[in-house]
Amino acid sequence: MTTAIDPIAPEGSKALFGNSYMHTVLVEISKHDGETFSPKQIIDATGLPGGLVHPLIKRLRSQHFIEYIGRVPGEKTTLYMANDNPYIRAAREYARASATSG
Repeated sequence: MTTAIDPIAPEGSKALFGNSYMHTVLVEISKHDGETFSPKQIIDATGLPGGLVHPLIKRLRSQHFIEYIGRVPGEKTTLYMANDNPYIRAAREYARASATSG
C-alpha cells in the first residue's frame, strides 16, 4: 500500500524550521545525495528567488548541515555538499517517498 506524500506547505515549514521555505531547500539539497550542488541548482529546481535561497544556504552552512567545497574553476559558482545528519537523511527519505507516490 502506497501512501501519497503531500508537500509541506510554507506554513508547515515555518512551524518546523522557523522559515517558510527551509523545507523546500533542504529537500532539494538532499536530492544531491553525496554530490556537490550550487545555489543556482537549488534556485532553478525550486523556483525560489536567490534572495530566499542564499540566506537559507548560509544558515545551513553556519549550522554545519552543508559544507562549502569550493568554486567551479574559472567561475564564480560556489559548490556545497550536504553533511550526513538526521535532518538531511529525513529530507532525503521524504524526497524519495514523494517521488514514488503519486
